[in-house]
Amino acid sequence: MADEQDLQRQRQAAVEAFRETAVRLLRAGETHPQLIVLAAAQAAGEMGAGLAVAGGDDLEAVLADLAAIPRHAGREHGEALEVAVAPAAGSA
Repeated sequence: MADEQDLQRQRQAAVEAFRETAVRLLRAGETHPQLIVLAAAQAAGEMGAGLAVAGGDDLEAVLADLAAIPRHAGREHGEALEVAVAPAAGSA
């Protein structure tokens, strides 16, 4: 079985693949950014449901666990963005 570090590398590679696809859609300019985000959420929910059913796990528990991931990532990324766009101290 893969060790924790290998699993983290695999997860990061998958995140990058999804991100690259989203950026490609944004650059093409044919899909509204909100629709890309909604599509990603829908796909994540569908894959989570498939994972639960395939594994014989409780669907609602898997989806609840899944929902926590984008919430946490969104908060962290939102905080980083706020810091990045905040005016530098003393520059006003």
